[in-house]
Amino acid sequence: MLSADPKDSESLLAAIRVHSAQGWHPRIVVPLNDWAVDSANTVNRTLGLGGLAATTVTNARNKYAMKQALLDAGVQTPRSQLVESEQELLDAIDAIGLPVVIKPYDFGGSGGVVLATTRAEAVAGLAESKAVIAQYGSSFNILGDKYLVEQFVDSDDEVSVEVLCGADRAQVLAVTEKYLSPRPWFAEVAHLVPSHRTGDRVLTDLAVRACTALGIDRGLAHVEIKFAADGTAWVIEVAARPGGDGIMDQVERAYSLNPYRLHVGSYLGHDLLDIVADAVPTKTSAIAFLKASPGRIQDIRDEKPLPPEVRSINISAKRGDLSQHAKNWSAREGLIELEWDELFSEKTWLPVTVAQELSAQIFVSGEQAGE
Repeated sequence: MLSADPKDSESLLAAIRVHSAQGWHPRIVVPLNDWAVDSANTVNRTLGLGGLAATTVTNARNKYAMKQALLDAGVQTPRSQLVESEQELLDAIDAIGLPVVIKPYDFGGSGGVVLATTRAEAVAGLAESKAVIAQYGSSFNILGDKYLVEQFVDSDDEVSVEVLCGADRAQVLAVTEKYLSPRPWFAEVAHLVPSHRTGDRVLTDLAVRACTALGIDRGLAHVEIKFAADGTAWVIEVAARPGGDGIMDQVERAYSLNPYRLHVGSYLGHDLLDIVADAVPTKTSAIAFLKASPGRIQDIRDEKPLPPEVRSINISAKRGDLSQHAKNWSAREGLIELEWDELFSEKTWLPVTVAQELSAQIFVSGEQAGE
């Protein structure tokens, strides 16, 4: 175990050298989240251990570079422009047209992602996005100095595709159904594995092409795709790491296959693509996030029995906390994990419904305190 900042390559290298002096040498450094992709690969290149190419890291972390790489490869993705000021924002709107999505170009977790349907909303959205970066930027070691203005794909039908990448081919492991908070924000409120779209060859081929376009040649990649009203699939973002938000736990339960073993094994040079190709889901697993009504939490009532499909519950909020609208990952009061011994043939809203019912049962917010 290293005493180091995983986001800081110099901190990591210093800690590794201390251990190397004692005879402990790393075989590879494996990034597990967005904040460690750059630092892990800097360490790998410095020590001659391999890892992703520098351009791949840039494409995976800089959303504007990502979009350009996808477009250059003929992968359908929304048009976008990079801006810093309000005037550049308004110029981008003139070029792209309303509505637009505004987001930091190097952040994640739906932080600072806002939908704007008017120019006034866009100006307010940019200010909100900048405020999120001012609050969290230093903690995640990001610049947050530019913002992406992106064509809006008007749909709430979204999945993520978990892809194991290799040097010359890639294989889809799972398709995850995603559930989003009400607009104008895009917080993820639940994930379900496997999606009813599992096995859709057009979808899985698109996800593989997106990974290839960014040059991801090892480890798991997380590809987010939205479907327009006409059924057209649009690649929204690609991350060169496993899916977060507990998705990997749901994949393991549904497929009886540990995704992190695949991710680490791939970085170590093992060809595990055939194992992924043979993986078949036997049950449905989901994670959903608890959300109290906006206001000060007056009471937490968790004494009632849970529905049979709920396998675990974690309440992170406490009395006196302020519950806010579901704008991003930071506005959650807890989570539940669910499981069904069946595979759904169409989209189900059960994860969201159960989470909403439990949230109403558990949390008493300020305006409800007298009830």
